[in-house]
Amino acid sequence: MKNKQEILNKIELLSKGNEPNFQININDTLTAYQHLEENRSNLTIKILSILGVILSVLSFLGALFLLNILNDKLNLIICGSIFLVLSLYCIKKYNAIIIDTASIAFYIAGGWMLIYGFDIHDLNYIFILCFIISLCTLLIVQRHLLSLLNILGIIYSIIALINHNYQNILFITLINAILIITLIYFLSHEAAVLSKRNLISTIYNPLRLGLILATVATTAFIILSHYETYNEQVNNNSFALYILSVLYAFAILWVVYKITSKFEITTSKVLFPTYALLILMLGSTVINPGIACSILLILTCFNYQYRMGLSIGLISLLLSLWHFYYNLTFSLLIKSLILVISGLLFLAIYFVINSNKINNEKI
Repeated sequence: MKNKQEILNKIELLSKGNEPNFQININDTLTAYQHLEENRSNLTIKILSILGVILSVLSFLGALFLLNILNDKLNLIICGSIFLVLSLYCIKKYNAIIIDTASIAFYIAGGWMLIYGFDIHDLNYIFILCFIISLCTLLIVQRHLLSLLNILGIIYSIIALINHNYQNILFITLINAILIITLIYFLSHEAAVLSKRNLISTIYNPLRLGLILATVATTAFIILSHYETYNEQVNNNSFALYILSVLYAFAILWVVYKITSKFEITTSKVLFPTYALLILMLGSTVINPGIACSILLILTCFNYQYRMGLSIGLISLLLSLWHFYYNLTFSLLIKSLILVISGLLFLAIYFVINSNKINNEKI
């Protein structure tokens, strides 16, 4: 939107194309666009500003340690509490990326000081305290970056607590399944979630991003844990790996079914090769569920038009393919042939998509 008149014209167009009960808050819309325009700047300037703020906060904390102010546990608790309260106040009061970055840096430092100041040696209490701090902060402030940080803090506090007490990777696999089911549920019921105007609708954007990041990271943790215990006789990690791959495979087939139904693809000439290719690919990469996880994210985010998730899925797929290729026990010649065949396959898929594309269709 270049100016106010364009925004008003767009609102008028949307209002005409919907039911009479459909209303748009013009003042809030104009305020939101004005804020975006004021905070729009060069990406390089934003990155340098963020790095500068983080370095300033770290320098300030380093000065406190050099002055021996934080050597005492009580001082750590007091400073940590002040940093937490101050960061939450600034985030809630102001709306600028530099202040947000500084506040989040102070928030992380304050949380660490508070936990370290209590001098807790039991990891269970540390994880519980992280969970409580993240949950309370999420209920108080619902800004995007801080909400994302707190959502990840809540998820991984639970995962760390379970892993520390049970040390069974199958529980992590179960949590990973819950994460992906929750993600698909929220993406498929986006309109219903946003219309309720509750806490979930307020933090919807950071919530779905947090679920995607948590799913990718947890899958990577399960894969790496498998390689660490590969030579053990009783290996629950291998069992968890195959379970996760099967779960992802069923989820992928379901999402593909939804996509084909959405585009009204019913001919067996298209459906049979599609499902056969998927089953062949998923079966050959069953030892690396990261590939299936990435494909599931790509298809799901494509189906529900979530660009950020699609980008993360593509990056995750490239890393998973690299990891899968690196850990193959074949000779270099066989690995090279696999890469060539994979490249030809992707070129063939690209050719089929473009040959069937309608002239006025946009990808």
